[in-house]
Amino acid sequence: MSITYSRTTMFDQEEIENELIVMERESQAVVALNPTGRVVWESIAGGTSLDDIDDIFRKAHPELDSSALRRDIQGVLDILLDAGLIRVDEG
Repeated sequence: MSITYSRTTMFDQEEIENELIVMERESQAVVALNPTGRVVWESIAGGTSLDDIDDIFRKAHPELDSSALRRDIQGVLDILLDAGLIRVDEG
């Protein structure tokens, strides 16, 4: 079973300085994404797996600790899930 993440359709976003502010329309939950969180957000526009996101970061920053990187990515995904901005697709 492959788990992917995809955005919900009910959100607004705005760039303010170096952060991306994303708001879920219905609940009005707001998430401020730093540049790293923004890469995670942008990588799931069409649906992607944790491994795919991990690969994006590893290619861009091979010097980063792999286990810490994966935890950080999962942390961003959890925040976005809790806010209702993304969903998990199991297939």
